[in-house]
Amino acid sequence: MTITLTRNPYVAGSLLKFKIWLNNKPVTKIALGEEKTITLPEDNSIIQIKQFSGKSNTLTVNDGDQVEISNGTGLRWMVLLVVLFVPIVTLLEALAIFISLLVAITCFFILLIKTDSLKLTKINNKFTP
Repeated sequence: MTITLTRNPYVAGSLLKFKIWLNNKPVTKIALGEEKTITLPEDNSIIQIKQFSGKSNTLTVNDGDQVEISNGTGLRWMVLLVVLFVPIVTLLEALAIFISLLVAITCFFILLIKTDSLKLTKINNKFTP
């Protein structure tokens, strides 16, 4: 029983390898643009991708599934955070800049932990119950 996992070349964090977790256990890593075949220990296995504090959604996979890694919704929130904070910071002075940067960095890490910065999607689901 195997699945094929493909990492979209346009995913954020392109310099780093993503850790692949299967049933809450790390199994391997995947690089930018790479395609991996992963052996499943059982039907209805749970796969997830993690990188630092960032993570993907969990996805139930079965024999023959093809899964793609892409950017998740958390990344959009992080970009919006940057777009909103840069104009504000440029208007501030001294201590206010430092405080606003601390708030921005804190918000970034909260978003990274609480949202899915990566997304797993089944491209071709061959399993039929």
